[in-house]
Amino acid sequence: MADTQVMERVTTKEAARELNMDVETLQFLLRNDRIPIGYAVKKEKATRYSYYIYRGLLDTYKKKIAGN
Repeated sequence: MADTQVMERVTTKEAARELNMDVETLQFLLRNDRIPIGYAVKKEKATRYSYYIYRGLLDTYKKKIAGN
C-alpha cells in the first residue's frame, strides 16, 4: 500500500457509509477509542470534536471485520 494512501484522510460521512453505520455512531466510537481507524480530538475550550480517519486504517479494519 502506498504511503499516500495510508495517510489519505476520509470524512466521517464516507467512513460511516463504508462501514454501514450512521455518522453519529462512528463519531461516538472514535471519541471512545472503540474503533481503530483514526481518532477524535477536542481542543481545550472547544465545544466540538475534530475527527481524523485514515484510508489505510479504514481499509485494514474493513478487511479485519470481513474476516480477510
